[in-house]
Amino acid sequence: MPSTRALFLAALTFPALALPAAAQETRQSAETKLDGEFAASDANKDGFLSQAEIEARMKRMKVAGGKTLDPAQAKKIATLFIARADTNKDGKVSEAESQALMSNVFAKYDLNKDGRVDGQEAAAARAAARGAVTKSGPPKGR
Repeated sequence: MPSTRALFLAALTFPALALPAAAQETRQSAETKLDGEFAASDANKDGFLSQAEIEARMKRMKVAGGKTLDPAQAKKIATLFIARADTNKDGKVSEAESQALMSNVFAKYDLNKDGRVDGQEAAAARAAARGAVTKSGPPKGR
């Protein structure tokens, strides 16, 4: 089973940065996809993502082999997402907080800092994240 950190990194990008080698993602196109993902995940349409809404989204997310996450993994990822994205610590994630986190993730993926993430950059970032998890284990509470 993949580590929580590796799944979290995949989840953060939602479908926004899942690219084939020849494709490119701009910051704007990633933000547009994230806006759609946020709206689809905001089940009660209050403009915020709750722990329950994030968990529900994670349970529907497809991972390697087309499988879905088990409930325990979905809960871990949702908890980690809230911990990283909820900057005002009100227990929910606004669209602005979600966009800020995506912006940080995009910046990490954009290795050559040209404002675009191509398939090779996305693959390199995912490989680096997997390597960091393998070497150090899952992150301690953050």
